[in-house]
Amino acid sequence: MGTKSAASAALVRVRGTTRAARSLSPAAVIALSLALVFGGVGIAGAATGAAMILGRSNNESSTAKLSDSRGTPLSLSAPKNKAPLAVNRSVMVKNLNAQYLGGLSAASLKPTGGDGFNGSNISIPSNAYAQVATTGPLPAGTYFVTATAQVHVEAGNSGALCVLTLNSDTSHPLQDGGETGGSFVQAAETVAVAVPSKDTVQEWCTVQGSNNASSLQFAGITAIRVLSTSGTKPARAGS
Repeated sequence: MGTKSAASAALVRVRGTTRAARSLSPAAVIALSLALVFGGVGIAGAATGAAMILGRSNNESSTAKLSDSRGTPLSLSAPKNKAPLAVNRSVMVKNLNAQYLGGLSAASLKPTGGDGFNGSNISIPSNAYAQVATTGPLPAGTYFVTATAQVHVEAGNSGALCVLTLNSDTSHPLQDGGETGGSFVQAAETVAVAVPSKDTVQEWCTVQGSNNASSLQFAGITAIRVLSTSGTKPARAGS
């Protein structure tokens, strides 16, 4: 309000209340009036080459550049739940290195997982478990795990049973699968599991029946990390 009053007073003086005002040319009166009104009220944005006015819309017909030889040239701060920056196009911004995408960090977006395969003739005991496949150490996260095993069941045994466990808690199976019958049987297990950092997921198999051991023909396990989850919590050892 003080700026508008000053502008009005200047215009009054220009109209003839003082000698100094009467000595101004029409061009000077117009220039003075515009400087007071637009400079104080700021209803128009800065044009190309002029000073940028904060808090106002500024229009440029060429690229405006900002540089700092000692550090970060631009820092933006916004209130909670407000975006510090807005753009009006979805065109890719070249060389933009962002830490988050959709709320996920760069480390979270990195594809991770593990697998393990075994094609050797591992001896599978009767009524006791042998490890047949394992992933490598995994980063912490939720994983979709699938495993299969083919077992050659010796005479006197009635079938094979395989389970998935975490290396940190092998006494609590996460999922099991198997098949009854003689000769060759197939076991398959699938589970979603929360894996602690550097833990592994393992597949263990046994045969049921007599004390005669059977043999593994092939086993494989794959763990793929899921980037986002919803609903109930995934399986955990001991649950």
